[in-house]
Amino acid sequence: MVDKKQMRGIINDVLQKLGDKYADPKALDLVYNTGLVESKYVYLKQVQGPAVGFMQIEPWVAVSTCKDYLQFREELMKKVADVCNLDWHYFLNPTEEDWRYILTTNIAAQIVFCRIHYWRVPKSLPNTIEEQAKQWKRYYNTARGKGTPEKFIEIVKKYG
Repeated sequence: MVDKKQMRGIINDVLQKLGDKYADPKALDLVYNTGLVESKYVYLKQVQGPAVGFMQIEPWVAVSTCKDYLQFREELMKKVADVCNLDWHYFLNPTEEDWRYILTTNIAAQIVFCRIHYWRVPKSLPNTIEEQAKQWKRYYNTARGKGTPEKFIEIVKKYG
């Protein structure tokens, strides 16, 4: 497992670079706990499935985020490209193959895409682990996912 203090520091640095409105301490906790639950900061590739990176993002989700959200917000897209240290090409012409590699190898991209995913949720940032677990399940893991709010809480309490 990656040192949790270092991982929290990296998440904080990335979110600060993305901008104050993305760097709320509640967002840092939610992003950190999402990675903890998704991979325990051990796995960069889903054992059986297409998700990659500590945040276990499926490449099609990154492509969709680029095409359906970031391309309509040029300033944010520029900021995201800068924070992730990526060329605009990956955002203007996204492919699953490119994003599979990026999300496996680029920790900043993993953090940013997790945060942008939660940014788009039509709910306030959660205040408690229980609220985080519910928001994670509904909007990140989804009804199709195998995770449960109870498992989220258990992992965060055990490893967080």
